[in-house]
Amino acid sequence: MKKCSLLLSFILLFCMMAPAALAAPEVYQEVETIHTEFGDLKVTTTTVIHDTFARSNRKSADRTRTVEAGDSVIAKITLSATFGYDGKTAWVISASGSHTTYDGWSYGSEKIGKSNGTASLSAALDHSYYAGISVDISMTCSPTGQIS
Repeated sequence: MKKCSLLLSFILLFCMMAPAALAAPEVYQEVETIHTEFGDLKVTTTTVIHDTFARSNRKSADRTRTVEAGDSVIAKITLSATFGYDGKTAWVISASGSHTTYDGWSYGSEKIGKSNGTASLSAALDHSYYAGISVDISMTCSPTGQIS
């Protein structure tokens, strides 16, 4: 009987810990309007922060800019980064960009930057009728692991 209750105790303990490891990521969203020569663009910025449970001093995040002209999405650009922090400083472990364009828009001139605790992406969106529209995305990690 003791073995059975000990086994049930371990199972109960595991079940209580599992939801914390499977916690949903934090999601933040901002909407802004950018005025251009051919009209207004609606830009929605979504930030998803993932806790990295394997190491308590790391966080990963994705910041996506969805660009709309009228009712059409013309591009989605994402900066993905993993940060390290130790309470005194923060640093970028890795950073990368990804994108999707629609309706004849193209994406180019991408540059990824990593400086101290800040990851950044700069690029340009082009269309045959319009000059380049610059896209800039950045994320900063504080020494305590707060991403902004």
